[in-house]
Amino acid sequence: MGTRAHTVPRFYLGGFVAPESDAYQDPFVWVGSLTTGDIIRQSPKNISIVPGLYDGPGALTGPGASIEAHLSKIESAAAVAIRKLSATPSADGDVGPPEIWPFLAWQAARTPGWMELEQQWINDPPFNLEAEVVEPPPPGIEGFGDRVRPHCLEDQNTGTRREVIDAEEFAAYRKQGWKWVLTRDDPLEMMYMQAWYFQVRHFRRLSWVRLDAPDGEWFITSDRGVAWVVDGLPDTPPAALRHPTAQVVAPLTRKIALVGRHGTHRLQVTPREVNRFVAFAASDWIVGPTRGVVETALIDRERVITLDRNVGTSSRII
Repeated sequence: MGTRAHTVPRFYLGGFVAPESDAYQDPFVWVGSLTTGDIIRQSPKNISIVPGLYDGPGALTGPGASIEAHLSKIESAAAVAIRKLSATPSADGDVGPPEIWPFLAWQAARTPGWMELEQQWINDPPFNLEAEVVEPPPPGIEGFGDRVRPHCLEDQNTGTRREVIDAEEFAAYRKQGWKWVLTRDDPLEMMYMQAWYFQVRHFRRLSWVRLDAPDGEWFITSDRGVAWVVDGLPDTPPAALRHPTAQVVAPLTRKIALVGRHGTHRLQVTPREVNRFVAFAASDWIVGPTRGVVETALIDRERVITLDRNVGTSSRII
């Protein structure tokens, strides 16, 4: 079964518990399903569990290393940093201690929904690889991918599969139309690389602001706790964050959210608008501290989707 992995960390979900719940004895959140619309009360410890998901070294050195252990260190540091930020009054330019950013970078890259997009994009990219994606790698990623191991390829006509180690042989199969089938180690390596790109390149290109929910209002989060929309469209590749309309939303707790965008003009936005963004970008579920705030976000999400169907593109979420 593997390690009991939380795709959205338990400590993080604990920041969205109901205000009337006992944080130590019986913490709970309200979970809204994007498929059924059902809203249930649930403990943070029982949400977003995928056994064995992070078992493996990814791009870490040494066969004994594991992404799970790496994430544990990042989450421990982030938990302290978020508590510190929560106890600090909002101030212009204050977006939290530096330990928050590795956590947000990994949170953007580690979810099952993101892994599914990676599998889709490597075979049917929705963009021009040369014009829109390729750029020199950021510092600190030297030596990535040096570990030699087989990659799985599949003939889409016959279903025949081959495991290939040699890079030239791999490229030859791809030119013949064979699909690259991701096995466990592939997304773990991609996750590591993508998290590094988020941390040292994509997120640094944006201007970030802290938002505080007024009394009686709340932020929600989702199975994709760090999400973005570019020109009204979700599920865009990270390279699209260079687009001037790119907006990234990262709720940290039920009272604090970070927003990244291009430009430094003052951001006038309500928690409800942020929650609509979060719900729109989610894959399977959303979480909030009250049933009402989750219900409203589900309704607003459906309105955005309806607008998308009728107009052809969604309006800017924020």
